[in-house]
Amino acid sequence: MSDDAQRRPLILHCFADSGTESEALSVYGDVIRVGIDPKDTNESLPIKADAHLAVDDKDWYFPIQDDVQFDLGVFHPVCSRWADTTSISGDPDSHENMIPSAREIAEDYCKHSIIENVPKAPLEDPIVLNGRMFGLPIQYERAFETSFDVPQPPQHKRFWVEDGAREKAETSSFFFSERSKTWWASTKQYQPGPYTKQHLAKNCIPAPYIHHLCRAWLKVYEEEEGISDDRVDYSNYDQEMDIKRKQATNQKLTDFNSE
Repeated sequence: MSDDAQRRPLILHCFADSGTESEALSVYGDVIRVGIDPKDTNESLPIKADAHLAVDDKDWYFPIQDDVQFDLGVFHPVCSRWADTTSISGDPDSHENMIPSAREIAEDYCKHSIIENVPKAPLEDPIVLNGRMFGLPIQYERAFETSFDVPQPPQHKRFWVEDGAREKAETSSFFFSERSKTWWASTKQYQPGPYTKQHLAKNCIPAPYIHHLCRAWLKVYEEEEGISDDRVDYSNYDQEMDIKRKQATNQKLTDFNSE
């Protein structure tokens, strides 16, 4: 069966009011997005609901039928409890830990999952990504707990401009006002129209991070679904051709003579 004939994967996107990352996720499947105040910003289907389940004084019911299974779940539980800004000017304990809720939904509804947060958050064996790994002029470090293996990109130490290396080539979302909305949309690689400048700078995950994670998931998904079974494996092509060339080089001239 051709790739075009395959069914579209079903992707759940939670804690996603603006749902900027759904633009990138839509490359890989049909996206259903859950948020307490979801905006109609892209092709994903927004559902108004609270994905934070583990709260003593609330009794929320997740608005998805029990028999529904998503191929991938992507979760952005609020990071305020572990954010640097909270530790400087607020009380971290006053903010709820929503990561257990994300794990519970992922366990109940998703075959595979990605849970995103700041590096200080209590994620399980996370991969940490930043802008320098993808040639972006921002640091924007984020951690991701995944149910599948994700390769670690190389770390670039600094950026280069026309006259050499310069720290000013990199900017921070804390100083988002020094760049335009279009600059932030270009850097994060999303459409600028539906989103605010502050959201693009401070809240949304750069699209290259999403694609890096989803390519790793896609490999696992296609293997599990049998989609890649009939594809020719070229992973050892160069090595096999080197062996053949060496064998041909070492043959005697008489071996090439026709009988």
